[in-house]
Amino acid sequence: MRLPELLAADRIVLGAPGETVRDVARVLVHAIIASGHVHDPDRLEGLLADALPSEAVTVGQRAFLLHFRTDAVDGVVGALAVTAASVHRQHDPGKASRVVALLLAPSREGATYLRVLGTFARALGRDDVIAVLEAAQTPDDVLNAPELSAVEVPEELLVRDVLTRRLVTVAPETPLIEAARLMVRHGVSALPVVTEENEMLGLVSHGEILQHLLPRHGGRTTGEHPVASRTPRLATSLVREVVVREVMDRSVLCLSEEQSLTEAAGLMVHKKLERVPVVHDGALVGLLTREDLVRRLFGS
Repeated sequence: MRLPELLAADRIVLGAPGETVRDVARVLVHAIIASGHVHDPDRLEGLLADALPSEAVTVGQRAFLLHFRTDAVDGVVGALAVTAASVHRQHDPGKASRVVALLLAPSREGATYLRVLGTFARALGRDDVIAVLEAAQTPDDVLNAPELSAVEVPEELLVRDVLTRRLVTVAPETPLIEAARLMVRHGVSALPVVTEENEMLGLVSHGEILQHLLPRHGGRTTGEHPVASRTPRLATSLVREVVVREVMDRSVLCLSEEQSLTEAAGLMVHKKLERVPVVHDGALVGLLTREDLVRRLFGS
């Protein structure tokens, strides 16, 4: 399947009016409804009013990509608009573009949705594709453009389609107590440890944190069970001297972003891994977790 096959002339709107992404999203939703791919228009209109513009917008360098799963549509369907003037997100006028794409898919099409979404995102990140879209005079100019016709949707889901790219990382010399605070602040259970060049060195997780932040303490015993003489407290005076490099897990399996997701998931299950760093040319580009797999494949 190639990218133009997900579009159609009646779902390509050139010179679309509007000042915000929400305005253009409304135009694209109406185009999808008119194309006959929607069996519950009211539900789709409600999605537009609530979550779609504010929660499902991914901003690239020169385009907006809106994407959502909804059972109001009968399959994976895309629409594209090129506006007469640049538009912006309603509460973010600093980021503007003339290209807005919308991708919708039913819940049951999780894997296909992610393959198409990743392909759309990569295509809209290319300057030559954006130039073709902005110069198009008719929908056929878009559908027949070699720059788009050459973009193929992969038959299999890859790691890059599911991984989390928004990462919180630490340097090897970061104090362990600061790493613990970062985990709490960002709600994550592990932090990749990287060099200044973003080279992957290891992982520090809740396990290492607890092992080194909770002091070993003695006390009297009753039978075989020790009884602590006082409630354990963090040994903060000693903790400040411990850095991530001293406690991180160095034996970390890494994945390539081009690996098959089936292979990656199999490795994670076989080796009982909750999370795996993803690298490209030796540099960390993301993290794949079991939670990501389940949420992205089966979430609504």
